[in-house]
Amino acid sequence: MEELAESIIATIQANEKDWLRAWDVQGYIPMDHGLLLYVTRKDGQKVVVSIQTKDHSVYQLELLRNNDKFDRIVLGGTYDVKKDQLGEQIDQLLTVYH
Repeated sequence: MEELAESIIATIQANEKDWLRAWDVQGYIPMDHGLLLYVTRKDGQKVVVSIQTKDHSVYQLELLRNNDKFDRIVLGGTYDVKKDQLGEQIDQLLTVYH
């Protein structure tokens, strides 16, 4: 799990833009097929970005208000995101959904 999470983070940072700093990443939790990325949006709201993949080339993204399994609020999502667009698509999710 940890290797997959680190691989996803490396993919996000691959285009030489420091997305993790721009999103004020507070931490992450590795999962079997991805990771949960804890970030702060530009409006100050703390949210969770769920990043899932099965083959390391296509990703499923969801923006969550909290990550409690009994009270998960999905604010939006982007699906079938290609590897080279991962950082930009996450940034769009964080910008578009209020």
